[in-house]
Amino acid sequence: MLQVIGIGPGRPEWLPPAISELVQNCEILIGGSRALKLFPDFTGRQYTLSGNLASSVEVIRNALLEKKKVGVLVSGDPGFFSFLPRLKKEFPDERIDVHPGISSLQFAFARAELPWQEATFASVHGRDLSVLPQVINRPTAVLTGGENTPQKIAQLYLERGYNPTISIGNALAYPEEFWATINAEQLAQETTTLKNAILILHPTTGQDTNHSYNQDTNQGYRQIISQDQPQPQSLKSSPKKAAGVRLGIPDEEFLRGKVPMTKAEIRVQVLAKAQISQDDRVVDIGAGTGSISIEAAGLASEGVVYAIEHNPEAQALILANRQRFGVSNLQLLPGVAPDVFGELPPVNVCIIGGSNGRLSEILNTVPLIEGGRIVITAVTIETVAQGLKLLTDYNYQHIDTISIQAVRWKAVQTLHMAQALNPIFIISARKGETS
Repeated sequence: MLQVIGIGPGRPEWLPPAISELVQNCEILIGGSRALKLFPDFTGRQYTLSGNLASSVEVIRNALLEKKKVGVLVSGDPGFFSFLPRLKKEFPDERIDVHPGISSLQFAFARAELPWQEATFASVHGRDLSVLPQVINRPTAVLTGGENTPQKIAQLYLERGYNPTISIGNALAYPEEFWATINAEQLAQETTTLKNAILILHPTTGQDTNHSYNQDTNQGYRQIISQDQPQPQSLKSSPKKAAGVRLGIPDEEFLRGKVPMTKAEIRVQVLAKAQISQDDRVVDIGAGTGSISIEAAGLASEGVVYAIEHNPEAQALILANRQRFGVSNLQLLPGVAPDVFGELPPVNVCIIGGSNGRLSEILNTVPLIEGGRIVITAVTIETVAQGLKLLTDYNYQHIDTISIQAVRWKAVQTLHMAQALNPIFIISARKGETS
């Protein structure tokens, strides 16, 4: 039998009597040197774990072979970014009893005097910083470690155009405890060494996500198009007032100019095939006016959408529509796919509305995670045939194709006349295993 025992912050005053009693009932006790020192009266055998997970697992495996009651001490709570998942994977047939401890998360939110039932969590200890949310819409607890220091995380958000408020807790419950609530600029310059700290990222809702663009629409437009070029008509006169991001936004609410735009009826079907989740990273290739990107950003409210577009007029419209709908998690990547893929992190969803004749390169090199969704729209049978062949060649799975032709019925005096939209093919698939 394996007892996985949470010891909280690792201080004797924070150990409940039930945990002390449980430890005394074990025959073998395994843990880090500091954890084992919490139980000086334990009379059974003790094994000290190293920082190497593989060797630690072998120590536990050998102890279990003796058919003894084995206790494994873990800091914080066993179920919060701890050893429990690895133990369940390594010992699927072993009875495992889990005993909770006070996690660093609980300590940090208590120090910050904040509720945490609606918070989100992430760990960058041994993980890439891409796991962090692009936009902080709710309190987010982050476990740091190794090279991913609190200062590095603060710098990351500054580079993204944010200066969020951040609470930092280091060595919580110990005499040398460090606790502060400061902004990212201040944290990035902090000289204190903060090893294995926990952060609380406070929501940044309302902050501008790109300091390079003024809130004025025309100013943002001039950042990427010279002033002597004519502005799109859409930026000179606003269409119907936008009512916020939602699925199936009426076409007339978007700023358009002369750039082609995916119609609302098709947009809804494309996004249904994309199956975007709340924290997904999405890339929209050939984004046009940004109509799909805008609605995708609403679905991925805690993720981020990257709009790739090479046409300067369309780039301006994407920025203008981003401002018009108040979208903070949409980033424009000016240029052509796949040339700009070096600026993309791994993405969960890829939507292709235009490929400039480079569909093969895009499908072969887009940084789509294994199992990620891809959706391609096409207006010709030839493009459909090419897409289906390439998806098969590049080991995409669950390939599906539909065609849609929407008909709008417009009132003409006392009658309603059919107004057919162009038929559209929608191909969807999932990224297969890479060889």
